[in-house]
Formats: sequence, structure tokens, C-alpha cells
Amino acid sequence: MSFQAPRMSVFTFQSAVHSAHVLQCLDDQRRQDVLCDVTVVVENRSFRAHCSVLASCSEYFHSRVANVTRQNPIITLPDEVTIGGFEPLLQFAYTSKLPFTKENIHAIHSSAEFLGFHDLESTCFDFLIPKFSEGKRTSQEIRRDQHGSLCCTANWQFMSTTDPNVHLGNSLLKHSKSG
Repeated sequence: MSFQAPRMSVFTFQSAVHSAHVLQCLDDQRRQDVLCDVTVVVENRSFRAHCSVLASCSEYFHSRVANVTRQNPIITLPDEVTIGGFEPLLQFAYTSKLPFTKENIHAIHSSAEFLGFHDLESTCFDFLIPKFSEGKRTSQEIRRDQHGSLCCTANWQFMSTTDPNVHLGNSLLKHSKSG
């Protein structure tokens, strides 16, 4: 005779706002230098942050802080990373929003690639950099390229108050080839 344990139903509640609230609190802490445990130096300017936040967003930072034993390490970034490229990435790490302009998109892209930033799709940079480099085009022309079409499918929000062709609503750019 075998004994079976009684079956138990497990239910899960998932908050739609919890992750945003945690990020907001971490960003507030960073701005107030509360519980920050790393200093990042870029072009002789210091930025305070949390090792865990940087390590969760970037392969570079993960490898730099994973085995650090000393308190409050100082990480000096090489010349490949500029303030103009790093500061928006730091804001992205704490807010999931990446502020960019035509003037700093190249610096952000190269810094993101060097630092191995997660959740920043190269497809978006592949779309944005040529867009900012070319003359004005219609939104239909922007959606097309020589290999197929660009489709808007997920959760990125691109906004520009000066260029209506850049506003794509709540969308992520995905390149899909036709035929």
C-alpha cells in the first residue's frame, strides 16, 4: 500500500507595478547616494551606483564586480566609454528608459556594445542611427528597407518632440525579411 501526499493547489499573484517600484526606489537611492557600493569613473567624472544593478544590466560590470572583495570598489572605464554614452545607459539601468538625441546616439551605441548592456536591441540602433543620419523620410519609407520590412512589435517607446518621424508609440523594432 502506498501513501500519496495530499495534492495542494498553488496560486501566484504577480504585481504589474512591483518591478517599476523597485527600480524607482533604487534610482532614488542612487540619486541620494544611499546604499551605493561602487563608484564608476568616466572621463574623470564619478558616478555612484549599486554593484547589483550594474552587474544585472551589463556583462562588463558583471565580470568586474562578481569577484570583488573590497568594499566600495572604484571602476575606471576605458576611453571607449564616454560620459555622453554612459550617463544615458546608467539612467536606463535604473529606469528602463533610454534618453537619446541625434548627437549622442553613436556614443550610447558604442558604450552599450563595449559594456555588453542587456535589453538594448542592436536592431533598434540599426534603425535609429541611419534614421538620424539621413534626411527626413515619411513613416512608410522608414518602415521599409531593401531586405524587407521593419515591424513594430513590443515595448519600446521612442519619442521625439522635434521629429514626428521618430515617434513609434509603444513598439520595438523587429526586422523581418519578406519572401
